[in-house]
Amino acid sequence: MNRNLKYWLFLLLICLASLTVRATTFLTLQSTYLGSGWFQYQMNVQDDPFFSEADIDGLFFNFTNQVDQSCDSTNWVYDTTNLDWSFIGTTYSSRPYKTTFLMQSSKTSYRLGTDTNIDGAIGAIIILHVDVNSFYPGASTGKTSFSGYTTASCLIPCDPDQADGSPTNCVYDVKLVPDVIINSLIQTNGNIYGVDFSWDSQSTFVFQGSTDMLNWTNITYIYSTPPETLWTTNTALNAYGQFFRVAIVADAYDTNLPPISSALTGKSTSQNSVSVGAPVVTGCKFSAGKIVVAINAQPGQNLQVQAIDRAGKVYQTQQVIAKSTSVSATFTAKGLPNPVYFQTALLP
Repeated sequence: MNRNLKYWLFLLLICLASLTVRATTFLTLQSTYLGSGWFQYQMNVQDDPFFSEADIDGLFFNFTNQVDQSCDSTNWVYDTTNLDWSFIGTTYSSRPYKTTFLMQSSKTSYRLGTDTNIDGAIGAIIILHVDVNSFYPGASTGKTSFSGYTTASCLIPCDPDQADGSPTNCVYDVKLVPDVIINSLIQTNGNIYGVDFSWDSQSTFVFQGSTDMLNWTNITYIYSTPPETLWTTNTALNAYGQFFRVAIVADAYDTNLPPISSALTGKSTSQNSVSVGAPVVTGCKFSAGKIVVAINAQPGQNLQVQAIDRAGKVYQTQQVIAKSTSVSATFTAKGLPNPVYFQTALLP
């Protein structure tokens, strides 16, 4: 292989490393220190295609010595009891959209609050409800609607001796679904014969090629085998272009797929049908290291409430009996995944 060809392949792999098939950034949180104790938090909710609906119901900032606050939207109010922002509007904005929060502290030093765990040096907690599309990992189990929270790093006020030298502006990307990672192209003597990529569940992908990164041609369907999938062919793929990507088209192994020459679009899954009287998780609140989960139920119902990760693994379980049409279950924040979702079901 000549030196020019080696260099071309290196550039190709650099391009592939930056490509993810579907944008999986759920939202970005930009925090800025404006001076005189004022902090600006701009929440930019993206149109993440894994979700057919994404509602943000609340925001908690690890914000000490607060003396003032404001927001550019009348749909948000600050709760002085729970020390968080709550969405009170009747209609959620269409994605993408931005909302800006201003908060002032009597402290004029700041540090970066990280997202390592909710009971540690947390920055922000984002309360959310999402409905998922059919290619969301786990959608094939029939669960299509989730309520829970995720966390984000952001600038927060602190005492002078806790200041960490962070810049005055910080942007954090919140991802509820990890990116598909292309590890390498399989090539011999300058010819492309396949792809190696990482994905953590059994899903159906389409492998695509392009000459300009604008127009993509479908090559084949691939069933992923977590944690790493290797697909190869005996036929060189260079005719499809010099850029390649994989796109997830369905959760699990879908055998009812259109011809590979067809244009592919994600199939939407409707929200779960809920029987009359079935309990429903309506939201959650963060309070002193605890998560209080709100549930609509029928009086007398015996409920099991679980904290789960996006794959459905159970981390904590609580049992409560509804004494009215609303009931709550309290979870210990320590040890819960990020993001975490809550589900409930009737017990005998």
